[in-house]
Amino acid sequence: MARRPKFGDEQLYVVATYLSRPAAKAEIHAELPARHRKAFETEYAAATNGYPLPANISQHPYYIWPKGTNKQGRELRIYFARVAPEPPSIRDIYTDYGKWYARSSLYRINHSNLVMQLFECGFVLGMNTGNGARIDTFMQQRFPVKP
Repeated sequence: MARRPKFGDEQLYVVATYLSRPAAKAEIHAELPARHRKAFETEYAAATNGYPLPANISQHPYYIWPKGTNKQGRELRIYFARVAPEPPSIRDIYTDYGKWYARSSLYRINHSNLVMQLFECGFVLGMNTGNGARIDTFMQQRFPVKP
């Protein structure tokens, strides 16, 4: 599968602002083969200013596939609840994977580049509903002038 491009500043601002709303219940998961672990953890630390990763690497939100597993690359996903008004930037990228996910009311975005950009906006692995102040601080630094 081809890698999706990064979002431009305006689109990223809209998506990050939307997903930072508590009602969106944004939760970020990462699944990756063991051989990609070091690179991901280095990138995550840089993007989040050293925010700690979950200690357990065998369950969501952070899952490392053991050596020999038929997984090629990292899969970074956002699970969220749809909240009106929904910007076109969101409508264009989510899928309804609820029937496979434990919380069927959530939708999923499969977009590793977007997730890495969200980390730079203050989001972290796991639930982000309690990270409003962190996200606001990162967003102000990333976007001193609203795009």
